[in-house]
Amino acid sequence: MTLDPRFIGCIRIQPPLNDAECDFLLHVLDSDGTLRGTPTGRGDRDVPFARLAWEPCLQGCCLQWNPHLEDPRWMVESLRFVVDHLLRPGAKGRGHPRLAGFTFDHVASGVVVCRGHGDRATRVVTATDNDVTGSELPTPCEEVTAPSQPARAHGGRFDNVIELRPRRA
Repeated sequence: MTLDPRFIGCIRIQPPLNDAECDFLLHVLDSDGTLRGTPTGRGDRDVPFARLAWEPCLQGCCLQWNPHLEDPRWMVESLRFVVDHLLRPGAKGRGHPRLAGFTFDHVASGVVVCRGHGDRATRVVTATDNDVTGSELPTPCEEVTAPSQPARAHGGRFDNVIELRPRRA
């Protein structure tokens, strides 16, 4: 799993993914194919035209976003795909022969906060009992993010200056 300081948090999976489920997700990750090329994604116009970048940990208990595989703008849609097609009870993949080892009994919960490379926007992805939502935190205006002069206090002195001896008149 690739750790990137711009991506904080993970999505916990309970019960943990089994070997067949982890192997399938890793196969999709390695294939460089899109989610529309997966067994449940073919022909489904609601499936995003994006690559999978949610990586399971070795124990199968969590998913983390790999920013080297896909743009962070696809985090919410691709996590919804994983949950709705592969993990939750009653998932779309239930009964598909390629997914025979899947248990379809998982609950995804957690938060991932990220800022992609070169992004000004900070994204938040939240999963609560298999309900996946996302939002973008407001970015400060250019004035706030630009380097500025220290604020001046009364008398013309900077606020960050400590006067060690009083000035004489």
